[in-house]
Amino acid sequence: MDAPEYQLYTLSNGIRLAYRQSHHTRVSHCGLFIDSGSRDENPDEIGLAHLLEHMLFKGTHKRNVHQVLNRLEVVGGELNAYTTKDKTCIYATIVNEQLERALELIQDVSFNSAFPEKELRKEKKVIMEEIDMYLDTPEERIYDEFQELFYPKHPLGNNILGSKEQLNALSREDLIRFHMRTFLANKMILAVVTPVSEKRTLTMAEKYFGQTALPKGGSERIAPTPVEPFDATMQNGFLQTHILLGYPAYPLSHPMRPTLMLLSNILAGPGLNSRLNLALRERLGYTYSVESSYQSLTDSGLFTIYWSTDKRNARKSRKAVLNVIRDLVERPLTEIQLSKYKTQFKGQMVIAEESYHSLLFVMGKSLLDLNTFDTLPQVLDQIDAITPQELQNVAIQILSEDNLSSLTYLPD
Repeated sequence: MDAPEYQLYTLSNGIRLAYRQSHHTRVSHCGLFIDSGSRDENPDEIGLAHLLEHMLFKGTHKRNVHQVLNRLEVVGGELNAYTTKDKTCIYATIVNEQLERALELIQDVSFNSAFPEKELRKEKKVIMEEIDMYLDTPEERIYDEFQELFYPKHPLGNNILGSKEQLNALSREDLIRFHMRTFLANKMILAVVTPVSEKRTLTMAEKYFGQTALPKGGSERIAPTPVEPFDATMQNGFLQTHILLGYPAYPLSHPMRPTLMLLSNILAGPGLNSRLNLALRERLGYTYSVESSYQSLTDSGLFTIYWSTDKRNARKSRKAVLNVIRDLVERPLTEIQLSKYKTQFKGQMVIAEESYHSLLFVMGKSLLDLNTFDTLPQVLDQIDAITPQELQNVAIQILSEDNLSSLTYLPD
């Protein structure tokens, strides 16, 4: 696949268009990325960003809910959306001939939604079912409850779904106010990955998005205050013990971010040869799976390691995890070891880059946060430049036991 070069334009109303031409495919991907998420909610608005994302699909001023849902489905396309702590995205996948249909629909649901009261009442019930499903999923729930402790009294600690009580208190007027406050022209990226020509795509983007009157501006987000390390336990009705370890980490623009990404892959990335998988699953048989993740935002970062195990092995598995971490902190990798890990990590990146769908999200989010997008060759060069000493220095800085916080779910 050729290098992901892209063009960036500013439409008449201030929305930026990121265009990437794809080749040898009959499928187009497009999405509107908005710099608005649950961290932008006021204390009495918890759950509102996610509710808004749901309600965008429940009817516009020219389409009812069924017309919205059928608009792309009838031509074999898909329309979807998601909400995170700091982003909302409405995106579509469609055959090339229907790209204009997809762009027009994304514009309609994003800026012309009617938020009908009848649909709002129904959608609250749907989200309450989503909350119940989430509460039954410890591998998701533990991350959110950890972040409540890690970001105390800060919007980043709030659950994206909110609680049933908080959800019930939200109104149609709240949706309208939040939409007007956060859907700002200068806080949006329209990303399109398509074989359709650059000129044609720009013309369609200007027609459907550039002519939409939108406010600009927006208030600055407040960065979270570092939290004192904690070791928390919670009783629950799950059969296993679930453990999450977390450390403060680098924000998005930090120069050592690629090194920490590589370190995460070495510890418990998707490869079955990750150090924690070999120790916990293959050698000791303590867990079915163990994973590390690195969440980086513009003003903060969080590095986590999660696994579940039988309660009899909880203490022993935690000790084993810390021993693997300590080994990386105390002993630098050899050049040969690091070269093998780099090759693996780069291979995973190249394979992931084969998906134009994934490229759309990386491009949209990166341009929204950093106003730039590193091409795959640039990212691979950054990985190649990492030295054993740099990797160890990041391990020392991030994975210090003095910075360690943890949350453990204990079976009743």
